[in-house]
Amino acid sequence: MIKNLEELLQKALEKKNKNVVVVQPHNKETLTAVLEATKIKLANFYLVGDKNIILPILKELNCTFDFNIIHETDTVETIKKSINLVNNGACSILMKGSVDTSTLMKAIFDPANNMRTGRLFSDVFIFEFPKKKEKKLIMITDGGLNLNPDLQAKIGLIENAIKVAKALGIEIPKVAMLSASEKVNPKLQSSVDAAEITKMNREGEIKGCIIDGPLALDLCVSEEAVIEKNIKSEVAGKADIIVAPNIEAANSLAKSTQYFANLPHAQVIVGGKIPILIPSRADKCEEKVRTIALGVLMST
Repeated sequence: MIKNLEELLQKALEKKNKNVVVVQPHNKETLTAVLEATKIKLANFYLVGDKNIILPILKELNCTFDFNIIHETDTVETIKKSINLVNNGACSILMKGSVDTSTLMKAIFDPANNMRTGRLFSDVFIFEFPKKKEKKLIMITDGGLNLNPDLQAKIGLIENAIKVAKALGIEIPKVAMLSASEKVNPKLQSSVDAAEITKMNREGEIKGCIIDGPLALDLCVSEEAVIEKNIKSEVAGKADIIVAPNIEAANSLAKSTQYFANLPHAQVIVGGKIPILIPSRADKCEEKVRTIALGVLMST
């Protein structure tokens, strides 16, 4: 089982000759990460965008690699050519550069572009949680795509996160359904959904994981809180996956690990035919490289 992001990177390095298409790499941050990933032989890169922007940045970064650059100045055509590289089998991972996320995802969602599989698309954010004895990777979903998932969508979030967990070597991940407390409140839909999904898991309707909820955040990750509150659960205090009730909760929780605690992280969009990487513009080079590594690990 992969327990930290350095182990994740090393595992990804074992997967050879993975090709990543980068959509509109028109900024130094993206190209710095591409150069670093190329240096360590993490992946090969196709750069789709304006050569008149890309080449000067590569020159400024003292690039000595001969990248496959596909020149295109129009954003819509850039996305189209990037998706074509996936559909013709040249690339198995797609990464966002300077292109607007909503514009890119709109094209990916379009059935005409053949990027769908019938599953829900969802964002899985991974952070390195410093436990007392050893580090642990915890997943948060979904802070990027699904605004206010209903019961069925939450099941889709769980199924996607399980796939990421298995890529990390977690065979039976523990899934915590996040809410305000461990008590079911008919006026709080997240607690009602959590209880129903927990019941479905225990009755065998949702397989491949152990689910419990509703659970407040302290009961998701703190074994001390579990003991103090005398909670009996296979998941409480040991969650591998935290399913937030809505995008605000997941997004805020994920970003709090970055900006309050400065914990290492990576993220990936799953549910489509390939892993999709949409690193934040604020992510540092090493964070983008870890996200590329996660994409490599998730690619087939």
